[in-house]
Amino acid sequence: MIGRQELHEARFRDHVAIGRELRLLGWRQLPGRAASVGEARAWARRLLAGEVAEELADDAVLLLSELVTNSIVHSDSGRNPDGLVTVVLATGGGVTHCEMIDDGSATSVPVVRDLSDEDAGGRGLWMVSAMADAWGFHHDDEVGNVVWFRIGARPATAHAVSCLDATTG
Repeated sequence: MIGRQELHEARFRDHVAIGRELRLLGWRQLPGRAASVGEARAWARRLLAGEVAEELADDAVLLLSELVTNSIVHSDSGRNPDGLVTVVLATGGGVTHCEMIDDGSATSVPVVRDLSDEDAGGRGLWMVSAMADAWGFHHDDEVGNVVWFRIGARPATAHAVSCLDATTG
């Protein structure tokens, strides 16, 4: 049986389908632990340097950080000792596209919560929803949950789908 890493690599290797106008910058698998949030930020910052405007890179890194945190806190990636999160970055024409792939959860799905002054957390997807030009999520039985966003999108690309949507039909 094909392993998870090989499956992800196969899905993203031929990735011109991200939206056809975007170029895959890279993808990285990280352990489902808190230290991976900082690693993902540093990796994304390096990849985006010189590719997009600094302000756009700052926003992308912030939102990516929220998605990695959510994956670790709310999915099986953070609950299982061998859990993984995968981050995908693509860019082109001033657009940055990011995906966070995790092991999914039998108890929850990604949802934007109503904000409460008393809540210390729960603002990750709210921030993604407020700041991204487009975002969404879906579940793939082989891969897990995929949450994606695009920023810097022109109106024609704001309805974009995730990489997995584009490659699976």
